[in-house]
Amino acid sequence: MGAASLAAGMVGGRVVAVDTEDRVLTVELTLSKEAAFEEGQTVPFRVAMGDAAIGYEGRLIRAEAVEYGDRWNLERIFPVDGTGAKAYRDVNRRFHRETATTSRRNFARVGDYIPDFAGIDQNGNFVQIQELRGRPFVINFVFTRCQVPEMCPASTSRMEELQERAGEEGLDDLQFVTITLDPEFDSPGVLKQYAKGYGIEEENFYLLTGTQEWVDDVLRRFGILTVEEDGTINHTMATLLVDGSGRVSYRKEGSSWKVEEFIEAARKLLIP
Repeated sequence: MGAASLAAGMVGGRVVAVDTEDRVLTVELTLSKEAAFEEGQTVPFRVAMGDAAIGYEGRLIRAEAVEYGDRWNLERIFPVDGTGAKAYRDVNRRFHRETATTSRRNFARVGDYIPDFAGIDQNGNFVQIQELRGRPFVINFVFTRCQVPEMCPASTSRMEELQERAGEEGLDDLQFVTITLDPEFDSPGVLKQYAKGYGIEEENFYLLTGTQEWVDDVLRRFGILTVEEDGTINHTMATLLVDGSGRVSYRKEGSSWKVEEFIEAARKLLIP
């Protein structure tokens, strides 16, 4: 957002048309906290590549409207409705209540079952973690604005390499989950473009976002610590392999884990 930009505030409505080529979502507004728009007005908004690729046609969204380049744009677009939206909210309400009464010392270690929760993936889909049961998955935690090469960028590169290696090794049932530490910025569209930038194949890879409350709950339950300083998020790191029953079978602290370690751990789960 440049110096000439004007933040307009939150808007919401139903996407009535999508122009993928010109990256435009046309939205019939049901909510507007900006005097430039009225509820019921239909407005074409320019969007980023990731948001255009998702499309959202026919769905309710909420977003931040911003005027720059003599055009109105939408940023931080999140879906409101769609398949699984009610279950997403119900599951996370229970998850939040459970987390509030769980000690910070009681986080997911090897041998523990992970809790049930739900997020929004890079395609704007509502995904319950229990939907992944039956097949193992590797889970890590990053944020897309991280500028420290040996932290989030390195972890994401390893996840992409791990996905590629798993395919070469015939570990086709292995899945991958990345949860953002920065949901205020990392919308589904941002995560989609991030995945594309790293060459991630999306068929078995879920990059999840949600509310700040949800992220705080997830990090607490997985033992990830964060401190925001000078506009960036300083955080610990952990990468886990979860088996098909939802139990942690391998956990590695820090950002310097090796792909081969997780390949070997996954082989033990997938190859008799």
